[in-house]
Amino acid sequence: MSRQEPGRRTSGRARRRAAVRTRIVRAAAEVVARCGVAGATVERVCAASGVSRSQVRRHFPAEGSLLDAVVDLHVTAVLTRQHAVLVGLASPHELHAWVEDLVESSRGCRSVGRLPLGFVVTQLAERSDAARVKLDDAFRAWQSYLASALGRMQEGGALDPAADPGELAVGVVAALQGGLLMAQVARSDKPLRTALELAVGSIVGAAPVASRCAPRGGRAAPAPVPAAPAPGAAAPARHGRS
Repeated sequence: MSRQEPGRRTSGRARRRAAVRTRIVRAAAEVVARCGVAGATVERVCAASGVSRSQVRRHFPAEGSLLDAVVDLHVTAVLTRQHAVLVGLASPHELHAWVEDLVESSRGCRSVGRLPLGFVVTQLAERSDAARVKLDDAFRAWQSYLASALGRMQEGGALDPAADPGELAVGVVAALQGGLLMAQVARSDKPLRTALELAVGSIVGAAPVASRCAPRGGRAAPAPVPAAPAPGAAAPARHGRS
């Protein structure tokens, strides 16, 4: 039997170690989503990941390091999804479709990357300053994605030229997070939908009517030309003084 080269054995061990770490983090994220931070015990993480308590401690020896890894995983998943959805958004119709996607994502869903950031903010931001900073950076990134989308709408004439896309993005994301918290308490997506529809509706409603009705090229459809009267038909009556 041939003996493996030391470098190949080392790389194999590193891959297995990385795979175990990933399994632990994903299991912890699912436990946090299902049971909250207070319920994310080592025993539950071990049961969900299929690893031993000693393995969990070996990979995450520092207190709070596993929760920091959960924040990293969640933030990366949420921002990846939001960037993919918002990168091409440029019309009111697509903005409303984004709202529907957010509401659908929050409806009874506890998987990593589907819950908006408010879920982890309320549970982790005050427990770890490092987590708070990461979440603040994540909100800023998310707002920048939305601000770019609103800027494209503005360029196409579907947004008030005097509006500030950056400020509007902050308002919409704030409405999203507030609606999400109320939806979690109410066990209903209605508060989230209402908050988002009001926030987005105020943005679209401030645009000129012709721009809101325009197709995604930014130009409004031309007004219809009145049909010429048929031969022999009486001319329309004129009102007013003769």
